[in-house]
Amino acid sequence: MINIRDYVKAELKKYDGIYLPVRASFLEQIFVKKLSPKKLHPNPDDEFCIDGIGPSDEIISKYVKQITFNQKHSMPLFDEPLIVEKIRPEGYMLLNGHHRWAAALLLEIKKVPVDLINATHLTDIIGQMEKSDRSKRASINLDDVVFCQDNTEPAEKPLFFPFNKIFKEPVRKGIPGLVYALQSAGYDVWVYTTGYASTDYINQLFRHYGVRVDGIINGAHRINSKQKNDMNGVNDLMAKKYRITLNIDMESVSWIRSETKEFEAIDIPSKGEDWAQQVIAIVRKLKDL
Repeated sequence: MINIRDYVKAELKKYDGIYLPVRASFLEQIFVKKLSPKKLHPNPDDEFCIDGIGPSDEIISKYVKQITFNQKHSMPLFDEPLIVEKIRPEGYMLLNGHHRWAAALLLEIKKVPVDLINATHLTDIIGQMEKSDRSKRASINLDDVVFCQDNTEPAEKPLFFPFNKIFKEPVRKGIPGLVYALQSAGYDVWVYTTGYASTDYINQLFRHYGVRVDGIINGAHRINSKQKNDMNGVNDLMAKKYRITLNIDMESVSWIRSETKEFEAIDIPSKGEDWAQQVIAIVRKLKDL
């Protein structure tokens, strides 16, 4: 049986300074759903790989028992797949699920379920900003605003087959028109998610609804000290580029002026069928900002 700590240290040493993330094609993301644990590499920025913090023998042991039980009863190995991104020179970097990966290694599991994504990196964000000459930005949450929270909320018509099998989340009614209206009013539209939806998945989703977004930030909940520094740098860059930022949620539209830090939140009257139209009406009133 392998020693997980020794294995992780050897992996980190092997790839120290020479690995880099590479973009997986959209088809790869759709079809790559299982991989050998030995093709997955630990993320040096994750707490799992930091001495004194991880890995946790207790958590690994818990997953060993869970996987053994699931195998015995012909159940899926995990409740959720491991989240990975493609890297050079070979293999895939773990973004989420290190302890489950370690348990699979100990049990010599041949294949584990994965979600292959293209994660947002600092260079991606800088590149997206450099493509635009707009001085205003609108920020929209993918999970809470773009996607409906339940089947009682008004939604756009589902996409035609086979795209409705790929993009399964119901998009809130009026979101495509809202994106178009914001861009027509001079705003870059940035979509962010605290989950791991791939940048390609998000881009393709909006394109199938006839619009494009200007920037995407995903995986925001995996924040360690290095990533906090990166995000602080991103916030500084955005404050320099965009003189006005709108933050749109279900309850209000808030705006901030970067130079003076002047701030105001404007309530959205209701969450009904015309929610997006109400937001557009607010944006039109703010045209002179």
